[in-house]
Amino acid sequence: MIPDGIENKHLDLAIHEINRNGIPASRKSVHYDYLHGNKRYPPKYVISLAAKYAFGKELSSDDFNAVRARDYLRSRGHTVIDRRQGALDVIVSDEDESSFAEGKETYLLHRARERDSRITRKAKAVRLKETGELSCEVCDFDFYKKYGKLGLGFIEAHHKVPVSQLAGDKKTKISDLALVCSNCHRMLHRQRETKSISELKKLIGSYEAAV
Repeated sequence: MIPDGIENKHLDLAIHEINRNGIPASRKSVHYDYLHGNKRYPPKYVISLAAKYAFGKELSSDDFNAVRARDYLRSRGHTVIDRRQGALDVIVSDEDESSFAEGKETYLLHRARERDSRITRKAKAVRLKETGELSCEVCDFDFYKKYGKLGLGFIEAHHKVPVSQLAGDKKTKISDLALVCSNCHRMLHRQRETKSISELKKLIGSYEAAV
């Protein structure tokens, strides 16, 4: 059972402790993630630690289940997502390159260039871990801040070297990708010669200064 009395300040202290010390393997979440500052944390462990700051004693994982932790947080206005529903579909991995060399020609009903969606998800995960948000590298637009839960985890990945120019013999690294909003992504590719991130940022700055 989770007692009443856990306040936002106690949750913040719990998050601070997790950021400092990490999450024990035994306390990682199976299905649910508590969203705090656009980062994800295991709800049960957060509540267990928050109880320590609220009541002086950490709650045991046996005192309540994940569903109770989810409902406790949601009933108080916090966001808890269910990974089984596909929310914020990112993969945290130590690998920083794609699983295969992108750009190789493959024949289906038409000729296409292979892309590895997993490297995009890894790039998102790394960005979330480092900054706590997924904002456009060109204009700083953040889908979550604009659309709430609908925009949660959404951002597009731009290949700094267009896939059409890849020969299929080199794996894509996270550093080869830029995370951008849909508008900036289209503008980067609008001309025959793809613009760089810095070029598009400079263009926006020049236009805004002129206006």
